[in-house]
Amino acid sequence: MDRGIEGSRDRRPTGRKAGRRAGRPAGTLRSLPILLVVSAPLSLFAQDAPTVLARAESVYASVTSLRAEFRQTITNPMLGAPEEASGTLYLAKPGKFAMRFSEPAGDRIVVDGQWLWAYTPSTVEGQVIRQPVPTSGATTPNLFAQFVERPLERYDVTYLERDTVAGEPVELVMLVPKTGDLGFRRATIAVSERTGWIRRVAIVEDSGQRRTLVLTALTPNANVPVEEVRFRVPRGVKIVAP
Repeated sequence: MDRGIEGSRDRRPTGRKAGRRAGRPAGTLRSLPILLVVSAPLSLFAQDAPTVLARAESVYASVTSLRAEFRQTITNPMLGAPEEASGTLYLAKPGKFAMRFSEPAGDRIVVDGQWLWAYTPSTVEGQVIRQPVPTSGATTPNLFAQFVERPLERYDVTYLERDTVAGEPVELVMLVPKTGDLGFRRATIAVSERTGWIRRVAIVEDSGQRRTLVLTALTPNANVPVEEVRFRVPRGVKIVAP
């Protein structure tokens, strides 16, 4: 492009008459390199991963609770079409977390500070799975903390690019665990440029299954009803330990 511009300069007549002949005001081409220099930082904008993660950690540390709407997509190449789900997510620090599904209606994931309860009557009726609370993955109360607390110690991090989630500008950072005990191969998080909140988490699990969680309508320091982070076993439902 520079050679083309310079070449046109070599052949271009000078003076006002030349400007009229070219169909544009004189000096237009002369100002073009300046415009390119001014616009280049915008198109090539990039933060470094530690800066983005530090901003996300600061925001997470500043709140005690969170309410958000979520949309979840699970893709397993062995099972055919992706599974879609949606609902409301609650986080009450330090150790309580819940996902109440509106689709499929009635399903719940609850971490009550001691146990993780997985109640999915849409697929298996009459039982609820109870297990110790996982420390990583999309159903841990550390959904955010696992990615922003001491991330440089726990992950190899790479800044990817800018993107948008639900119309909001975000920056993408990929995290690859330094150890093999977190249950996933890598995670790509989308951090809001405006608020610093994680707006999307895309996890590739050890099994190869992909899980993507998109968060909208985030309300930091929201009032989290006690019943949302407590699971009462319905009458006739059996508790199953995996």
